[in-house]
Amino acid sequence: MPCQTELPPAAAAPPNEASAVRDAPAPEPRLLATETKRSVGSCLASFLIHALLLVVLAFWTLSGPIEENRQLAVATWEEDPGMELGGGEGDVTFPPLELSQEEPPEVDEPFLSSGVAMAVPLESDASTSPPVPDGVFSEKMRERMMEDYIRPDGGGWEGRDAAARAALVKDGGGGDITEGAVEAGLEWLQRHQHSNGSWTFGLKDEPCNGRCRNSSDLSNTTGATGLALLCFLGRNHTHMNESPYRETVEKGIYYLVRRIRQTEHGGDLQEGTMYAHGIATLALCEAYGLTRDPTLREYAQSCVNFIVYAQHEGGGWRYVPKQPGDTTVFGWQLMALKSARMAGLHVPSLVAIQANSFLDSVAVEDGAFYGYLKPAKEPTPTAVGLLCRMYMGWPHNHRPLHRGVEYLAARGPSKTDMYFNYYATQVMFHYRVAGWTGWNHRLSNYLVRTQAKAGHETGSWYFDDPYAEEAGRHYVTCLAIMILEVYYRYMPLYRHVALGKGL
Repeated sequence: MPCQTELPPAAAAPPNEASAVRDAPAPEPRLLATETKRSVGSCLASFLIHALLLVVLAFWTLSGPIEENRQLAVATWEEDPGMELGGGEGDVTFPPLELSQEEPPEVDEPFLSSGVAMAVPLESDASTSPPVPDGVFSEKMRERMMEDYIRPDGGGWEGRDAAARAALVKDGGGGDITEGAVEAGLEWLQRHQHSNGSWTFGLKDEPCNGRCRNSSDLSNTTGATGLALLCFLGRNHTHMNESPYRETVEKGIYYLVRRIRQTEHGGDLQEGTMYAHGIATLALCEAYGLTRDPTLREYAQSCVNFIVYAQHEGGGWRYVPKQPGDTTVFGWQLMALKSARMAGLHVPSLVAIQANSFLDSVAVEDGAFYGYLKPAKEPTPTAVGLLCRMYMGWPHNHRPLHRGVEYLAARGPSKTDMYFNYYATQVMFHYRVAGWTGWNHRLSNYLVRTQAKAGHETGSWYFDDPYAEEAGRHYVTCLAIMILEVYYRYMPLYRHVALGKGL
């Protein structure tokens, strides 16, 4: 199959709020009970079961202290229209929870900063870059198979610091041109934020007023806001750092915490779909983890608690809580939980055991390939499944991991499906034995070349794809920005990089 030209769209289903039924009845939570057993046979059985669990937990590498699980009290807050967000370092205090149903109000339109140099195409066209030669990837991997297992010990946020970022961009194959594209993308997002701090998938109303094409009818605001915030946080723009985007990020976080619907199971940010809840929770966990702002901790933990509650007994997640899982919704929840553990929030270890069970249920060939709802070999589910396996402890030279990565490398990045590219690029970046250089060259070059450079769309992306048609320009732009931030969003999983001492 060609590596660069017109690959068929991936088979996974896109985020689809319309297909979710928010108020669908969920099963009652399972009741936990303990019973004292006095017989020798029962004691032995209990010992064997606990020993088995300890062995399984050894493969769960999400690190971070486990703390007492806390619940937020239900509270309401009356909005003061004149209230201003804090501006000084450390002075931001987010309000108690409330249910806000307001529509995004009008805002004055900002303009593209004259200091942003728009990216221009590299000399080599991404669509004509040479594919990975047949056999080279496998030869190198056969040598790797003889080495000791290399467990993942990276994946942290320290690469987002400005000094570390420059070194990581160079090492990963990026440069000023890719960073310029990221900056222009962030400016587009800033221009399209509503005055209440939200983003929407639709572009027909203020502040855009339809000047950008490819609007979406999706009404979910927490998902759109979470995606935008992840782009800013990926480059270490937080609500506590001095940057041109500080107020933008602050208002976005402020909006999310006010949209939390408190339930007995934790904070709910679904607005109709667990896609949105996972994305928004990931943003809150990153914002808390990067800043350690104590006023964010309870919000993030509460939303993590809801993910734990929403997990199906088979280990997956889908559109509504307790629904049997699909691989794409699963990926956002797993990454939110990973970030929660990195931030020191509480994530029960049982969640990881069940998550691995779900991945097993949709895997084929020992976990080299994955399907959307059932065992299969599909591109996007395979990319999601492999990335999750990497974060949950699969060693670098694990044979099924090698075979799955080889499959993605041979397929190459898609020209239209940014959802596939988002996950597959992370897999290729973290694996990094062979295939990454060609993959990165083709995709980063292609994104730089296709970024809009005229009119109100300047800095954004859109491709003709079924997923993009449904979710629109905002969705595509956010994914493209995060793909170009891959060099530093998370530290490489399988090698130690001594920042400040060379790479």
